[in-house]
Amino acid sequence: MAGRTPLLAILLALAAPAVGRAQPFQVDFLYKLSSTTGVLPFQGLAVSYDPYHRETLVVGEGRVRVFNETGMEIYTFGDDPEIGGVSAAAATDGGDFILAAYAQGAPGLIRANFRGELKNRIELSGLPSELPSPFLYNAIGYAKGHVYLCDLGAMRLVVVDLDGKFVAYHDLWKLVDVEEDGPGRRLDKPGEKKADARSDYGIKGFRVAPNGDVLFTVQTLFHAYVLSPEGTIRSFGTKGSAPGKFNVITGIASDEQGYYYVADILKSAVIVFDKNFRWVKEFGYRGRAPRNLVSPVDVAAGDGKVFVSQYARKGVSVFAVKPGEAP
Repeated sequence: MAGRTPLLAILLALAAPAVGRAQPFQVDFLYKLSSTTGVLPFQGLAVSYDPYHRETLVVGEGRVRVFNETGMEIYTFGDDPEIGGVSAAAATDGGDFILAAYAQGAPGLIRANFRGELKNRIELSGLPSELPSPFLYNAIGYAKGHVYLCDLGAMRLVVVDLDGKFVAYHDLWKLVDVEEDGPGRRLDKPGEKKADARSDYGIKGFRVAPNGDVLFTVQTLFHAYVLSPEGTIRSFGTKGSAPGKFNVITGIASDEQGYYYVADILKSAVIVFDKNFRWVKEFGYRGRAPRNLVSPVDVAAGDGKVFVSQYARKGVSVFAVKPGEAP
């Protein structure tokens, strides 16, 4: 019996989890957003998460549709003539919504309650003269009492308070690192940017994190960017088909743990990075299984879940994520 003790000790050691060994980042498919009639076949609509009510918002076709924690639709709004057709929405930390809406052909910024009922209209004031008038925006976000209005095509970002008063302006075109004047055409001088070249780029994915970080992707540059509230910009991502590299990127989001999620429409996958922009995992890919994705276009994250909006009438898939344990 004495001669068997070392062998037993070795087997027990192999069976025991290694001390300090990091566990993998885990992703599990949960469900697709649905109504009482079944899965809703949304076609590439915008998705966001409301942490205050723990609800999911899907915006498109002039309406906002709201889903509970189990992925069931609980109400919809946007057909009220007092508000108009909603083109973008952001949840505040107090439970209200900030809506970009069109009424009688004119854009407007609206504050509504948690059920989409008008509270007040927000009039922009104090905007710098360098901005076009009127300033048109097609994406909005919210963080810490500030509303973020973005013209995706022109790469212009304006920050206002909840009364519409100007706070800050960021010309994102001037902040990103561009080495070419349009696809395949070199700039006259390294680092120079021509004013009319911004239309060749534009922002594809846009998100404002609860801490005020502005996340966005520029598809033609194969880069994702993080702009801090202090104005510091960082970027990550490289072109390629290997794991962790970008093909045709679209939406971007971050979660409470500091992980970044970037949707890649060509890979049909979501690429995960840690807070230091190190690649962690990819999930999705084409296929017929529930966990697979088809042309993901937008992504949101919060409370341990990731929400992925897709094309091909595949709707919005919801995944549970569990970050790995640090060594």
